[in-house]
Amino acid sequence: MTTVRDTDKGARALAARLHRVAGSRVKVGVLDDAPKEEGEGASSSPLSLLEVASVHEFGAPAAGIPARSFIRAGVDENLPEIRRVQHALAVQVMRGAVELPVALDRLGAKVTALLQNRIARGIGPENAPSTIARKGSSKPLVDTGQLKASITWKVEA
Repeated sequence: MTTVRDTDKGARALAARLHRVAGSRVKVGVLDDAPKEEGEGASSSPLSLLEVASVHEFGAPAAGIPARSFIRAGVDENLPEIRRVQHALAVQVMRGAVELPVALDRLGAKVTALLQNRIARGIGPENAPSTIARKGSSKPLVDTGQLKASITWKVEA
């Protein structure tokens, strides 16, 4: 007579963690369509903050506004770092050391910081002289700091 013993050495728990990962993600960017608050010296704008972000990300040639990608180019520029963090967090989740929502929250915070740092370092092309005169600064995408502060993340686990 032969006896078969099925010993689960964590395979079921690993399979459950993998199943939860499959439908999970984190979104990073300007996710809230809040009204744009006007700072001192800023021009009056009927655009929402999400619309302003879109104009800067993709440009508005008809209005003379060049594209200054802070999201797509920010991800591209930091892709090796983002992939390194993703891998490290995935390993922690698979080992059961970190819950998936916590790992996604950490990833979102990291990518958000990378995108905000891109704005803080400065993104070309330079502002037009009329924009510099109005803002009192030559740094693109930085006026009141509202755009940079609006970059955030949302976990969907």
